[in-house]
Amino acid sequence: MAEGQSRAAPGPLDGFRVLDFSMFLAGPYCSRLMADMGAEIIKVEPPGGDMLRHAPPFRNGQSAYFGHMNCGKKSVELDLKEDQGWELVRRLIPSVDVLLENFRPGVMRRLGLDYENLSALKPDLIYCSVSGYGQEGPGSQRPAFAPIIHAASGYDLIMMKYQGDGDRPPPTRSTVADILGATHALGAINAALVQRLRTGRGQRIDVAMMDAMHNVLAYEYQAAQMEAPDRPIVFSPIRTTDGFVMVAPVSLANFSGLAQAAGRPEMLTDDRFAELSARVRNWSVLLAEIETWSMTQTTDACEAAILAKGCPCTRYLGLAESMAEPQIASRGAAVEIGGVDDPYKVGNCPAQFQGADVGARPWVASLGQHTEEILAEAGLSAS
Repeated sequence: MAEGQSRAAPGPLDGFRVLDFSMFLAGPYCSRLMADMGAEIIKVEPPGGDMLRHAPPFRNGQSAYFGHMNCGKKSVELDLKEDQGWELVRRLIPSVDVLLENFRPGVMRRLGLDYENLSALKPDLIYCSVSGYGQEGPGSQRPAFAPIIHAASGYDLIMMKYQGDGDRPPPTRSTVADILGATHALGAINAALVQRLRTGRGQRIDVAMMDAMHNVLAYEYQAAQMEAPDRPIVFSPIRTTDGFVMVAPVSLANFSGLAQAAGRPEMLTDDRFAELSARVRNWSVLLAEIETWSMTQTTDACEAAILAKGCPCTRYLGLAESMAEPQIASRGAAVEIGGVDDPYKVGNCPAQFQGADVGARPWVASLGQHTEEILAEAGLSAS
């Protein structure tokens, strides 16, 4: 579906307009999901564009990484340090429902684009800021990307501990903090829109990626407050003749199925495994017992046998293999976007709605493609 093409049904956010100043991942993924749900996103980019436009991998000279995070958005190239940039924003604000930004705290205020200034023009404006540590406090000014938050939140050291054999935190390309920050921002914005429908009032939202990461670590957060916490389950791969599988025998029914699949029914009455607390204490022993069987099986045979008995299990897949799974095609979870000469797939919106058009819009705006359109709407000339 090209830009502007009519859709069979409205999305749940049809009619809402978002002015998006965010760049890289933590903000753009939030507005990408809002675009998937039907909102009009006006992405404001600095001269030269969002830095993600210059990040590999590239297709026909354009960043597919950028496209994955920004399909379905309009692009306006604007220098916010110039008076004309501020004037355009000021004129647009009355037509905007949501403003999203992920600058370091204080930047929008220095630009004159803080909540107090803009809500005076639009009292029911929803203004959402996503940052590493939050808008206020002694650490709020620290610069942050996802790897910084992973290291500062305890996440990386916890993962190293669970892996058991490292002498330093592992290298990473994970963007967990960005995606969590974005999804928390999406939930908060939608809640604020509901509040506005009820009260007519706008809202100032402050999302911190650090807080999001701490909430992911629920067990560890509680264990950190105890001198001798109970040992947690650490899920680990079990080896087969030609690879590995992951199993999750969490419930008694799961464990029973796993023991039956392995031909080890005696494990069900073994004092080390019969009760949940005993299984947790002896988790690594339990997996080692199962591995004596799994190492006689191919990965496919092992997975099939365990699934047949009702225990959660999967072979390890590469991302390309995972994308090609029949279930992904069945859900429409990969959507083709980009130009007709070199299209590529992006992950679709994880939430599906009945009777509403929700999904990745299969077009990516070039830098500044909609600048003149938005200028004209605001009564300004391109010059």
